[in-house]
Amino acid sequence: MMSLVIVACLAVWQSHCQEVRPEMPDTTLIGCTVLGQQVAQEWLADHPKWMLSRWRCEWNKPRERAA
Repeated sequence: MMSLVIVACLAVWQSHCQEVRPEMPDTTLIGCTVLGQQVAQEWLADHPKWMLSRWRCEWNKPRERAA
C-alpha cells in the first residue's frame, strides 16, 4: 500500500515544517503520483496558513522516531 507524504511549512515561518499523511485510497505507485497532486492541492486549500515544500509517495510503513 502506498502512502502520500506532504511536507508543509508555515507560510509566515518557513523553517517550521511538518510531514502530513492525508488519507488516500489504496493505490499503486503510479496511482499515488497521479492522485497525489490533487490530494496535496486539496489539503493546501483546507490549510491556507501552510505552503507546500515537497511531496512524495512511499510504501506505508511505521514512522521512524527521532533520536
